[in-house]
Amino acid sequence: MSYEQLADHAAKLEISAIEMDLKQRGFQKSHGKWYGGVGITDEQMQTVVDTTAGRFAGVAEMFAPFLNMPDPAGFEPAISNLTRAASKLNNGTAPDVVNNVGVTVNQDLGGMDRVGTLVADWRGPAATAFRNNYLDRFKGVTANQYAMALTLKGGLEAERGLWKAARESVDQLAHAAQQSLDAMLDCNPKETACLLTVVGSIFAVAAAVPSFGTSLAVTLTVVGEVASSAASIPMEDPKPVRFNGKNAMAIVEQIRKGLEELAKDITDKERVIADAMASSHSVLTGSREKFLSNRPALADATAATVTGNGPNGLGTAE
Repeated sequence: MSYEQLADHAAKLEISAIEMDLKQRGFQKSHGKWYGGVGITDEQMQTVVDTTAGRFAGVAEMFAPFLNMPDPAGFEPAISNLTRAASKLNNGTAPDVVNNVGVTVNQDLGGMDRVGTLVADWRGPAATAFRNNYLDRFKGVTANQYAMALTLKGGLEAERGLWKAARESVDQLAHAAQQSLDAMLDCNPKETACLLTVVGSIFAVAAAVPSFGTSLAVTLTVVGEVASSAASIPMEDPKPVRFNGKNAMAIVEQIRKGLEELAKDITDKERVIADAMASSHSVLTGSREKFLSNRPALADATAATVTGNGPNGLGTAE
């Protein structure tokens, strides 16, 4: 089975439920036609078949909400873009946080240390503003931007992990239910089961961004996929869904309960992601200055003032 064939599997489940119910009641099928034994006419048999089909109508429809779940692969381009962005912002001094899989260190950012030595003898208002408003804040601002990039990357990875797990779970549920129906008439039918892996597909933790001198530390909520998480992060165990009904209707009821549980798990995990993103957005909007470099005063200099010693001039070197 695979998720792409879920609609076909759902339709087969409904047909199987009808057929197993009829067989358990002693009716037989041969060459596509049902027989009820002596004394039962074709018309009566058709009535029984139609009535039974009506009882199980809607089994396939229970899977309808799960047929068009997002494709996990659709998140890959955005994740790749954010991985590259994080790599541009990673100066190598940030803590070992989650969601940094695939992220490299941008060694060019180390050049800012050299800039500090080059302007050590620079004097004047422009020099002071450059040091206070840009140079001294550079590492902190970059680290905060890096953390935000990782947060966004983690959010997308969480969505990818959620829908990957959801697709696998609903497919396994349909497979286990079909096995249970197929074995219903065995002398000793075995219990079948599947695991709803959505509950353990993502996690949410707080990642502290380091402070560099001027209290630029902020706390962002970072979420991610199990595959890229640290082993120390506790995970929820998958939930088992068991099929052990003694008749087709009981198995159908177990299908319904399993799908309801899966829908609940998806909703709960979407809420985890939404809360994490909302928390991170609040941090960003509440302290935008910690994520943005100030506009250099020299940006407003003109040809007439750039060489001067005023607020928009280069100042002097000693």
